[in-house]
Amino acid sequence: MQIGPIAPVQGMQRATEQLDRAAATMASPQPQAARGSDPSPAPPTGNQGLTAAQASGDLESAMADAIQASRAYEANARALEQNDTIQRRAISLGA
Repeated sequence: MQIGPIAPVQGMQRATEQLDRAAATMASPQPQAARGSDPSPAPPTGNQGLTAAQASGDLESAMADAIQASRAYEANARALEQNDTIQRRAISLGA
């Protein structure tokens, strides 16, 4: 029985795509006016002064997706390394 590297490689590709989407969300937020038309020196309240991604919660979601994608990539990379180790061991045993 031969163990193939296809599943870990596909997992790494999916993780890379997920990380790319998360990075795009984090890198290009749409800024909103800090105070709108209010000229007062008071600091903004509520969602004022936040980017659209921050105000909608997309930024937090994108950060969580980036962490998850990074961990998935690492797990698949370890699986690929284990596959390589198993195949080298099988070859050395003459299988």
